[in-house]
Amino acid sequence: MMFSNTIDTIVRREVESVVARKVILDQLEGGPKTGAELRESIRKNMVAEAVQSGVRNVKPEDYKVTDPKLYFNTKQLEDLGIIVSRKESQQRIFELHPRAIQSVRRALNVSRPKTLFTSIAHPEEARPLVMWLTKEATFNFAFLRMVVEQERFARGVSKNIDRYVPEGIEKKWQTTWHELPVKVVGYDEGRIRGDLMATYSHIEKIILEILPQTEPVVNLSTGPPLILMALSLLAMQYSLTSIYVQHYDAERTAITHIVPGEGMI
Repeated sequence: MMFSNTIDTIVRREVESVVARKVILDQLEGGPKTGAELRESIRKNMVAEAVQSGVRNVKPEDYKVTDPKLYFNTKQLEDLGIIVSRKESQQRIFELHPRAIQSVRRALNVSRPKTLFTSIAHPEEARPLVMWLTKEATFNFAFLRMVVEQERFARGVSKNIDRYVPEGIEKKWQTTWHELPVKVVGYDEGRIRGDLMATYSHIEKIILEILPQTEPVVNLSTGPPLILMALSLLAMQYSLTSIYVQHYDAERTAITHIVPGEGMI
């Protein structure tokens, strides 16, 4: 199923229709840039295209990008919510809007190391999760972010999940635990309901911190209800790929992918 009004569709349209905007987004995927840096990148691309098209005696100095041309293209991207800008001293700095980063990467076929955002409701669920990760070959996650209820995991529970990796298999990910406070995420056994938006905010800070360097993938297979709801909302907000694993312990299990702009596959 395809959706017509996703940020992925909007970004892809801009990339495919205007070369200067494709160059701008390609540059900003690598980090913030000044207007002067973007103008120079567009200019270099114009020269390269002229050479590739067979133009003879190309003189780079003949190719210029005016302020109005840059402004026209950056304003369009800002109006669409794809990029943002700010004034620093005498320069304007441009960068991708966090909600558009993954959409830009997909449109430009840019790959970044993948981080799995996942959760478990009980410590004993760690083993099947790790066993699945050792066999998983679709994403090859470099990082693992475990988001859990603090109350359930603070009572002498070991965070060393490497012990579940079978002998002979090289560990391929770096694990970071995030224990959310009971008043935020709730605790079923203590009948503490928690706060969905507070849970969302806690996880959002983590995603925003790592988003420029990695590609977050959200696992909606297991975990406390509020954490799963927050992860689902964040996946929609930041156009992140989501997955649902039917059986962690199966030798070959079905994985449902929810890809922004493409739907469920």
